[in-house]
Amino acid sequence: MPLFTITMRSSRRGPDKATLSAAIHAASVAAGYPHNDIFQRFFSLEADDLRIDPTYPGLPKPRTDELLMIEVVVSSGTLTKRKHELLAALLAGLDAVGVDGNDVMMFFGEIDRTSSSFANGELAPPVVLE
Repeated sequence: MPLFTITMRSSRRGPDKATLSAAIHAASVAAGYPHNDIFQRFFSLEADDLRIDPTYPGLPKPRTDELLMIEVVVSSGTLTKRKHELLAALLAGLDAVGVDGNDVMMFFGEIDRTSSSFANGELAPPVVLE
């Protein structure tokens, strides 16, 4: 269950949210997550509310106003290999819809599923690790 939070500038002119959502979901499925496992939220912020150094940490070219900051919460114990597969699929999928990889920042966070509930106050079932 990856939970994707996509933060962008409200002035962004790149692909619309529906296009970005489809590319992100396709990448998630390509990385082995079930097709019906779709949890995404989008935040569009004014320039003053999203301050990012354009070249940190030493990028050869600066980021643009098309920047996407993607946070992905996954279950504790998710294999590094799976995170790399998801990252590669995301970059490829976003590139296919016109997003420059230089404008994609991605951060993984992990949560123990016993610290989450999908509905009705029931704790999420454990994940069987590959």
